[in-house]
Amino acid sequence: MADHVLTLPLTDAALERLKAAARAAGITPEAYALAVLDKALASGRDAPSGDFEVREKDAAFVVDSPEPWPPATPYDTTEAKRRLTEYDRTGKFIEFEDWAADFEAEIEAMLKAKA
Repeated sequence: MADHVLTLPLTDAALERLKAAARAAGITPEAYALAVLDKALASGRDAPSGDFEVREKDAAFVVDSPEPWPPATPYDTTEAKRRLTEYDRTGKFIEFEDWAADFEAEIEAMLKAKA
């Protein structure tokens, strides 16, 4: 739960851009805005001018970076969603220790195949 609430006045266009970016990232507009703000504040004053990398312009935050944040799709979630659906349906799951042992065996097999 948030300790504070901040109201940001956005233009209709800025709100639509925020919603589109959040949809592409698969999260809520609020979570997307918070992630962008957290990243900007964590980056500190590292711009050559001594300013933050984020500036307010036309009631929308503009990140001075070619990389989108958060990433639109950090990885393919298809398999994770399939497995979650299966778990929700059956309640069956794999113990971490079993998964880790299988994972380690797969890595060792790949390393041996490369050698």
